[in-house]
Amino acid sequence: MRYFFVEEVTPENRSIFTLQQRAVWIGLALLLLSPTTLDYNWFTHNISPFGALIPILLTFGSFVAVWKAFRPDSPNKQVQSQPGRWQRFVLILILGLTIPGAILLGRGIALCFLAPQFSNDGTSLDTNAAILLLQGRNPYTDSSLMELARHFAIEPDWTTPLRQGQFANRLDYPNMADFRSVLDTALKAGQAPEFESKVSYPSLSFLTLVPFVMLGDYNVLPFYILSYVIIIAIAWKTSRPEIRPWVLVLSMANIPMWSSAVGGNLDIFYVLLLIVAWLLHEHRWRSAIFFGLALATKQIAWYFIPLYAILLYRKYGFKEVVYRLTIASSLGLVTNLPFILWNPQAWMAGILAPVADPMFPMGVGIINLSVAHLLPYFPETVYSSLEAIAMLAVFVWYWRVCRSCPESAMLLAVIPLFFAWRSLPSYFYCTAFPLFILLNARILPKEQYATSTASVLSGSLPNRENIGIATSIGV
Repeated sequence: MRYFFVEEVTPENRSIFTLQQRAVWIGLALLLLSPTTLDYNWFTHNISPFGALIPILLTFGSFVAVWKAFRPDSPNKQVQSQPGRWQRFVLILILGLTIPGAILLGRGIALCFLAPQFSNDGTSLDTNAAILLLQGRNPYTDSSLMELARHFAIEPDWTTPLRQGQFANRLDYPNMADFRSVLDTALKAGQAPEFESKVSYPSLSFLTLVPFVMLGDYNVLPFYILSYVIIIAIAWKTSRPEIRPWVLVLSMANIPMWSSAVGGNLDIFYVLLLIVAWLLHEHRWRSAIFFGLALATKQIAWYFIPLYAILLYRKYGFKEVVYRLTIASSLGLVTNLPFILWNPQAWMAGILAPVADPMFPMGVGIINLSVAHLLPYFPETVYSSLEAIAMLAVFVWYWRVCRSCPESAMLLAVIPLFFAWRSLPSYFYCTAFPLFILLNARILPKEQYATSTASVLSGSLPNRENIGIATSIGV
């Protein structure tokens, strides 16, 4: 325990003990999220009818745990002299969770040397887009399920079904028998209107995979595993030595992000870019460039735009918001501009596919109550309205806490998706550990902060606060 909790709390190490206590809440969030990496529909179908509440409560509980991790302490709060029994128990559970984490790591390394097997169609579509691009074809017009089947093995449940064709006029998600029957028919007919075939992300999602295709290697899994390894390295670099045991344990016990990395989930890469953008938020160009790259990768990064603007406005004023967002949006536009000019309609159809195409409702948010038939299905506009209301509440919340807790954006930005028509569990996997990284980087020892400030003084903005990490991440 002495590696994870200080043996005696003194005025000198009080901040360290506080960080260690916050790490316990991050670990609890990972414990709650980990079961949702399994087939969360199992709860709905095997613990009827209230099994649908389990993934909802687990996800909501993780939100509460992450909130407890970044919530500022009350000035009158008395710090306990030793960790509580429940904190020690949570630590033991987290240590146990490193075992499946190590198994996932080993599995990921093994998959890197095998034929590509992507359990989500987003990665296979992006890889196929890189193949099409090197063939001189437009990925946004020529992408199709038939093209995908030429290069990759396709399992029915690795696809995204659409409520059209044979799946028209239904809301319940197809079962495996329906999936296999319709997919086999579609492959034989050469048309697959029942499945999403568009490249549905901005262009950086597949441009980063072009080097693999150029080398004749269609297995792009090493890129996503490397992205998570870089995130761990940043966490190590920006943490106090006393917190690094927590960094190692939490990074290995982070089953949600390991599942995303081993599954080739694009969220790992855009979150890496967002982490660096927030760490360097005191530096105009570097922060804006990384933020722009995140915007050019996946649409969920767009949810962070208002929070990024709020943080900049509250710290540096309106002009800085304009400068940063102009840089970031220009970079995102330049990255996608060739494809916009190539075929603007196809590019727009691909980018808007996640909200414009008739996808089935699913997820670990409130929609799961309707999927389990505990509540009726409401019109999509109802869920969109709830999402918009939650978004406004998040803006108000972040306006109040962004100066003291800028890292809270990692959680607040994705909370509205909990109320959406589709609230996939992967949307929430990359919240706890990235927030922990930013939290540790914000609370630096005085001597380290002085060195960090002196090293970047020439490129810093006025009115600096003890928030951020400056150049200590080596970027």
